[in-house]
Amino acid sequence: YEITESGIAKGIQNAIPFLQSNVKEFESWKARAVGDKLVGFILSPKYANIFKESISIGRVQTPVLAYIVKRQKEIEAHNALPLKERLDFKIKAFSKKDDIEFSLINNNLYNDKNEALELIEKLPKVAKCYSVETKESKSSPKAPLRTSQLQEVASKSLGISTSKVMECAQVLFEKGLITYHRTDSNAISKEFLDELHGHLENEEWYQRREYKAGEQSQAEAHEAIRITHYHPYEQIESLIQETNIKQELQENCKSLYTLIYQNTILSQAKDCVNEITTYAFSINAMLFHFKNSKTKYKGFKGVFESNLDERESEKENKEVESLNLEFKKDEEIQILNFETQEVKKNAPSSYKESNFIMLLEKNKIGRPSTYATYLPILLERGYITLEKKGKEHIIVPTQKGIKLVEMLKEKESWITLSEFTAEMENVLDLITKGELGYLDFIKPLHQKMGFAKINSSKPPSQNQIEYLEKLAKEQEVEIPKEAYEDFQVCTNLITKLKKDSKPTPPSEKQIKFVESLAEKHKLELPKGYKEDYKICSEFISKNAKK
Repeated sequence: YEITESGIAKGIQNAIPFLQSNVKEFESWKARAVGDKLVGFILSPKYANIFKESISIGRVQTPVLAYIVKRQKEIEAHNALPLKERLDFKIKAFSKKDDIEFSLINNNLYNDKNEALELIEKLPKVAKCYSVETKESKSSPKAPLRTSQLQEVASKSLGISTSKVMECAQVLFEKGLITYHRTDSNAISKEFLDELHGHLENEEWYQRREYKAGEQSQAEAHEAIRITHYHPYEQIESLIQETNIKQELQENCKSLYTLIYQNTILSQAKDCVNEITTYAFSINAMLFHFKNSKTKYKGFKGVFESNLDERESEKENKEVESLNLEFKKDEEIQILNFETQEVKKNAPSSYKESNFIMLLEKNKIGRPSTYATYLPILLERGYITLEKKGKEHIIVPTQKGIKLVEMLKEKESWITLSEFTAEMENVLDLITKGELGYLDFIKPLHQKMGFAKINSSKPPSQNQIEYLEKLAKEQEVEIPKEAYEDFQVCTNLITKLKKDSKPTPPSEKQIKFVESLAEKHKLELPKGYKEDYKICSEFISKNAKK
């Protein structure tokens, strides 16, 4: 059931005994809880003794730290390269028309800045429009938010930490203003879509849209993060004030709720249609490009005066202008000046707090409910710092964090591997589906830490052993030692031998009785009845009383 008022009411009304409900989810939760404690309680004290200070190691937090350390080492290795190996250069031209300044870029790359500067000296300050190409471009509204997206967007747009985002989301959820905020689903319930349709169907920009939950999502239980009920945009401030949110959180909660409100409404709006024109200008046979965008239809971009969620493509923002300019083929323009533009060669950049969560989600590390906890834990332990860079915070590992990862890579490399963590998350998903069990999660952790083999099963019963021996004798198969010790091995072997065994033939009397029944009731004789007594027995049981 959805975690909404109506969903919970339906769940209570149709409640069933626990053993018939979510036992598999409980087994998955138990495996996660025990596994996390197993790693933390065993490895943390071990390395605290080595480092002679408090050390925290976790099944998920440590691979997260390893990601950060790896990126820092990549940055340091790149910065150690000679300048020629780190940077290329492009030539940029600046012009003006109708008092509007704009820039043009040439896509040729130069290894040496001086080479680009020497070329600039030879370029005339006149450009001729060589070609004009116009294409239509559509952009769709963003899907309803899942946890990782909310943390990224809110942290970036509102300038607050991801942990503060989740604190405010928790408050909004508790006040009944938004749906459950720990979710990996982008779906919205049909019930709420119907509610929105009733309020918005007469709006020119409205378009009903349904979104899929996603492959890894617990789609039956969780929706995307949305407002719980529709209300006019103008009521946001009074709604927040009426809920008696703590004064110190009120402003951030209001901003976050506004973002969620806008995202919810805009997810049900039409596409924005733009016309993008690419002008190619020739300067001494070198082509310089200028891209200009004009809006043909605002769609979702015209619903609110300003939109807090501006997850636009950085590349698109850099390359496309939105200026009131037009040029005709062969038109000449004056160039005001030229300059070189640095182009970094495959330069790795530090992870940002706002988009780090998306990295975890992409690599299937952790769960929506825990994404926001890893960075605060690493900060608290002194493994990382957050450095302010504009509105963003970049993540930088400390020497303590770097040394810990280096030592773990040498002695316990498995705990630093994101692939192992992602694989274990997949095991938890399979436990939830009933395809694997609790021990399938715990055993690999035991083995990685060098523990003794877990006694995963009770011994088989005497009746099982006798039946297995009978089947093995009939098929002249040797019984392995494990089958006498392990219930599951014994069961699997019995199943296999039963499948491979030849059917027991029926007696002559059974065959004649089947044939007489078939003749009496004008029935078709079952296939294989002369070879398998089971087929005979089933036919007799079904038709003898007719």
